[in-house]
Parts: sequence; structure tokens; C-alpha cells
Amino acid sequence: MAALLAGALAFAPSFARAQVDNLPRLGDASADELSPATERRIGDSIVREMRRRGSIHDDVEITDYLNRFAAQLTATTPAAGYGFEFFLVRDGTLNAFALPGGYIGVHTGLIVAAQSESELASVLAHEIGHVTQRHLARMLSRERQASVVMLAALVLAALAARSSPQAVGGLASLGSTVAQQQMLSFSRDAEREADRVGLDILRQGGFDANGMVSFFGRLQQAGRLYESSAPEYLRTHPITSERIADIQGRVGETRYRQRADSIDFRLARAKLRALSDTSVDGLRLMRAQFERRVRERTIDDAANWFGLATVAAAARDWPAARKALAEVRRRLPAGHPFVERLAARIELDAGDPAAAQKIVDAALAQYPSSRALMHMQAVVLLARRDYAAAVPVLEDALKLYRGDADLWRMLSAAQDGLGRTARAHRAAAEQFVLLGATPAAIEQLRLAQRAGGLDFQTASEVDARLRQLEARWREEQQERRENGG
Repeated sequence: MAALLAGALAFAPSFARAQVDNLPRLGDASADELSPATERRIGDSIVREMRRRGSIHDDVEITDYLNRFAAQLTATTPAAGYGFEFFLVRDGTLNAFALPGGYIGVHTGLIVAAQSESELASVLAHEIGHVTQRHLARMLSRERQASVVMLAALVLAALAARSSPQAVGGLASLGSTVAQQQMLSFSRDAEREADRVGLDILRQGGFDANGMVSFFGRLQQAGRLYESSAPEYLRTHPITSERIADIQGRVGETRYRQRADSIDFRLARAKLRALSDTSVDGLRLMRAQFERRVRERTIDDAANWFGLATVAAAARDWPAARKALAEVRRRLPAGHPFVERLAARIELDAGDPAAAQKIVDAALAQYPSSRALMHMQAVVLLARRDYAAAVPVLEDALKLYRGDADLWRMLSAAQDGLGRTARAHRAAAEQFVLLGATPAAIEQLRLAQRAGGLDFQTASEVDARLRQLEARWREEQQERRENGG
């Protein structure tokens, strides 16, 4: 097993090998399973590397929608006591995956393919079920060495997801091949258990449990029709007839619950579909599709016009984008933050930052908690070189979203624009921490110390943060040496 893992890493991308080397120690061989704290550290390590390499889609608008939506599931009794974070992977394949520590990645293709929010919820609930049942830790208690191989394959697959969907399937298959037969059997049991827990979560979250039946059924049919290009989800979560029958039987025991899709879901799906291929030909094709949809006047009229406005804006056709957006507003008189952010983006990219600022300021008065609008406000102020106004805006936003690397990056730019070099380095350090680049963060804090100009309290904070990060880096290096890195 060790030789096969070494071979797998030898042919894997260098960044994936480095990430596996950096995994925290799995603990004493006599331990029954990973502790929740260790699981979280492994998950943190994987997600930081994915962020550093740009594998995570940084669309705050869709990411915030996804986490708001998933909160209806994580607030249920089966998910109580667990911390979850959902993130997007820009990939058109239909897939989702759970990482150690409650991190759940969702491919953009999954959201586009879901025909209802209940279908999307069914997949997320299934992944939540894997987390709450601690399947990774339970597998490790069966066979530690095999599980380490499987964990390494999972890390490699997650890191490869954006750049090579084929590599994801191949690496996941390697982990399954190396594992012993009892592990494969446990995996099948884990899938059934996640189904059952997921159904309970769906019901308690107020979703239609039939969404799981319809979605998994369509996936299974797609796998039969297109075996060579089956949905990615089928490769990592084999859907058998037995599983479908079990789900149908359990759904049949409960009464039907109809649930209307939210406008957030409809707009998010339209945006992701519109930007699924941003090449010239891709935008042209998608524009034709949305134009046909609006001519047919389907029930999702507002979302189709929003998709058309998004495509036109990406193609820099400002008149068409404004016209389509006006149609969205006519159909959504109550307004929506997605619409206002796009309106501001159109005006900014069209060369009118003053108009963009007017739109975003009015929108924030209506939707003060929208992180996407906070981002847009900062982007507009930086474009206008109004650094003095940008700094307090960004500092206020960071009080709510301290883990947002883009906000720290923009704060660094604003401080630099004001000539506050030390403060710019300090903000850049926090950006690099969130991107998993600890050495770069340490260097930024040292530059802040050398730049001077900080008051006593801020200088003390820089010194303390530097000591903290240096200690963290020494610990990471020690763990790498102990793991044979």
C-alpha cells in the first residue's frame, strides 16, 4: 500500500504532493479514530491549499446563497453540534464531496443541473450525513493504513477537481483499488447510512423528500445511457438500484410536501449557467439559449432575463445588458441584491464608476448584510481611488467577514493608496494566512515592522501576530518532518 501511494504521489501534481506531506499527524496507531479536532485540522489544511491554488470559486454571491440555503439543513436535529462550511468549485461536472471537519464542496455544475431546490438539498443532506456519521473516522478505525491511502486519494481528487475532472475519477479509483474488500463493503454501508440520515435531514429542513428520489434516479439513468461520460457524482457515490429502492420505500412512508423554489436559487442557477463557458463562442451560444427562453416566456421568466443580462455583461454588450436588467426589475418589483450588484458591475465596467456607486450605495441601504454588495462598494471606491472612504468600508465589512481574503486584499490596496505602507503589509499578511501561504504572511508582517509608522497598540498587535504565525510555521515544519516530508 505504501509503495502504491508513493507511486500515486509521484505522478500527482507537485502541489498535491506537498499538501499530502503537510497533512497533520493522524495520531497514535492504537487510536480508534480521528478526533473531531484532528478532522477539522485536516479539512482546514485541504481547503487552505485549494484556496491557495485557486481551486475554490470565489463568487461570494453564490457562496453566501449556498451557505444560507444549507443552513436550513444544518439546523436540523441530525446535524446539531457540527460545524459546516460549504464552498464552490468552478467545475461543470455534476459532483459534491465532503471533506474532513465539515467542509463540503459543491461543483457549480451540480447547482445548474438541479431542477429544484429540493433536489439540490438532497445532495447536500447526503453529504451532511457523511459528516455527522463521521464515516472517515470510522473507516480509519477499521484499517488505518488503507484509510490513509484513501484520504490521500481524496485530497488529490479534491485538488484536481478544477483542472482535470478525469484525474478526479482516476485518483478516487486508485484509493478504492488499494483499500481492502472490507473497506469497500463499509463504503457501501456508509452510502446507505448517509441516504437515510439525509432523508431525515431533508424532512426536518422542510424540503420535499421526493427530490432525492428524482435526482438520484436521473443520475442513475444518465449513467446507464452514457457510461463513458457518466456524471462525476456516480463515480464517487455509486447509486445502485438497491439504494434507489430503499430511498423510495422510506419516502413512501411520509406525506408529500410541496416546496416552491426561492428566487435566490433561480437567479443563482441562471448566473452559473450563463457563465459556464466564458469563451467568445461559449457566451454566444449561451446568449442564444437565454434569448430563446425569454421568447418562450417560461415560468422562470425573471431568471432567464437575469441570465441574459449576465451573458450580455460578460460579453461587454452594455446596452443589451441594461435592457435585460430592466426586464428583470420589471418582473421583480421588490428588488433583489443579485440584480443590484449586477447593475453596479455593468456601470463600473462600462466606465461610469459614479453611476455604479450610486446604485451600490442605494442597494446597501436596502440590503445592508449582503457581502457581495459590500465587495462591490469597495471595488467601486478603489476604482474611483477614493481610498479614504474605502478603508472604513472595508474595516466594517471585516468585522462581519474576517475570513474573507478578498476584503483583506482590498484593504491592503486602500491602505497603500493612502501611503500607509505598514498597514498595507499588515492587511496583506491576513490575506496570505487565509490563502494558506504562511511564509508569505510572515514576510509581510516583517515588512510592516520595518516600515514603521504604526501606533504602539497596532505595532504590538503586529508583533504578537508575527510570533503566532512563526510558531504555527515551526509546528507545520515539524509535522512535515515527522510525516517523512
